[in-house]
Amino acid sequence: MAGYAIRGGKEGKERLNLLARVMLPTTSQLLNAVGINSGMRCLDVGCGGGHVTLLMARLVGPEGKVVGTDMDGEVIALAREDARAAKLDNVEFRRADAAMCQATGEYDLVYARFLLSHLSEPERCLEAIVRACNVKGAIVLEDIDFSGSFCYPTCAAYDRYTQLYQDIVNRRGGDANIGPKLPGMLRKVGAENVLVNVIQPTHLEGEGKLMASITMQRIAGAVISDRLATESEVQQIITELNDAAVDSETVMSLPRVFQVWGRRA
Repeated sequence: MAGYAIRGGKEGKERLNLLARVMLPTTSQLLNAVGINSGMRCLDVGCGGGHVTLLMARLVGPEGKVVGTDMDGEVIALAREDARAAKLDNVEFRRADAAMCQATGEYDLVYARFLLSHLSEPERCLEAIVRACNVKGAIVLEDIDFSGSFCYPTCAAYDRYTQLYQDIVNRRGGDANIGPKLPGMLRKVGAENVLVNVIQPTHLEGEGKLMASITMQRIAGAVISDRLATESEVQQIITELNDAAVDSETVMSLPRVFQVWGRRA
């Protein structure tokens, strides 16, 4: 995995909690469209805070099983706490490298959200994801085209933030605009019946408008250490993003999100 640009840990989990709330409606619609059912075995690769892992655990019911894997041990521990609090005993969290998944034909559905854009070799991870599926099992991906982010009226701090995000992810070996490439990549590693949908959460008010400033805070360390911006510039960007978030006349989006799914041939 490339050097992950977004700082994790407990504060990172708080960002993931917000992101999960923003994404819940569209991710739920995607899983329903793909056909997640009671009794299925599912794998959530690079599960982060485990939000989609727990969502899938509820959807597959007590006869099903969901495994979530992530490299961030602190976040995995917090996800286990959430599972206990939710009294879900059909879910398991493991600390593991996404690209090193060793499962073969074990799962009816394998899912990954906002993972591949951070990997230096996303094709290797996709190959492992397809191997983990049983024949005709579903591969479900959600990832970003960060260049599609927008703010209206134009906000210089927002434009600078979106450029810095793309620069730091790309510098660390990822691809912040991988979204449009995913259908072709999925076909190349052996999926068939590949479909695509694009969504873009956009907000005039509410907590969704805080995603930009919170994400800027979480990439600040990487941006400063790589000398893409000074600490004072980063703090100014965060301040202006927070100002824009409370301005009821400002429309702010998340990146375009590509939802891509298919079946193992």
